[in-house]
Amino acid sequence: MNRFLKAAAAVLVCFFVFGAVSPAMAAKQEWKFAIEEITGSVQDEFAQFFKKKIMERIPDTEIEIYPVGVLGDSEDLTEQTMNGVLHFTMASPGHLGTFIPVVRVFSLPFIWSDRMEVNKEVMKNSVAIYSLLEKEYEKHNLKLLGVFPEGWQVWTANKPLRTPDDFRNFRMRIMGDPLLAEIYKSYGANAVQVPYPDLYSALQLKMVDGNIQPFFAHEEMKFYEQQDYFIDIREMPFVATFVVSLKWFETLPAEQKKIIEETARETIDFVFDMQAKMNEERLQKMLKIKPSLQVIVPTSEEREAFKKLSLPVRETYVKMAEPYGKDVLETLVKELDEAEKKIAK
Repeated sequence: MNRFLKAAAAVLVCFFVFGAVSPAMAAKQEWKFAIEEITGSVQDEFAQFFKKKIMERIPDTEIEIYPVGVLGDSEDLTEQTMNGVLHFTMASPGHLGTFIPVVRVFSLPFIWSDRMEVNKEVMKNSVAIYSLLEKEYEKHNLKLLGVFPEGWQVWTANKPLRTPDDFRNFRMRIMGDPLLAEIYKSYGANAVQVPYPDLYSALQLKMVDGNIQPFFAHEEMKFYEQQDYFIDIREMPFVATFVVSLKWFETLPAEQKKIIEETARETIDFVFDMQAKMNEERLQKMLKIKPSLQVIVPTSEEREAFKKLSLPVRETYVKMAEPYGKDVLETLVKELDEAEKKIAK
């Protein structure tokens, strides 16, 4: 559908969803928060925690949370937030990179530490993220409130994937980002773009051979029913970015802005522990339902083989993200290295 027609449709949907306000609610500020996932997901837990804290600290506020599909897909939600129809949303790099190319740094493999405490230090305090990247969000009327992981990206397949040879003639499903295609092509796979809602049927019909998600997503979307192996490669975490409509945010009183930013940081602290627990619980649930599932943890040598093949993709990223990509990548890698040394002491 034409993007202008989709935007117009979104406005009409929001009119019917939000238009009628009862007298009892008239005094409340109504803020709209849409997520890219279903109820019960990591993003939903994030949104519910954020909502609870904001409504405690700004009592005249009501936050309504909309799961994926209610107001559109990821691209629709980002566009509606840019246009001020939505106040808050999640904007995943897999689609955001198509118009903010530097964000694709979050999709690069083997950048992040194996230790989430190192990644937490950087995701909360990074100059690369909150200075260099943030400026690019603002050009599109988005204010970046925070970055957080939803869990490690885990490969699934119906055979073990331990070496690049295992990827020959293998069709790996990816999101619609050409950088992701380059990554899996570098391993020898055929990268196939499939919309998230269509992924289960694509696995079922053998249109694709594999999938990349955190454990919780494999469980809640039942992808494991069609796959026999989990490969916990620790290639990259699934990174979500939490954004707010910039023009709307700038209209708020200074105290409310401060509360929103502080609450976002508190919620990111919450989500680091929550996602780890959720992913482990969902893995155990899947293993109980389907005992034949096998979890493969590649050796450091096996991981290194994939990392070596992926290194040229960093240059591809730099070209895609000119003129800022090189600075963002080098700064982020340096920050991760410094955080690793700091936490290791």
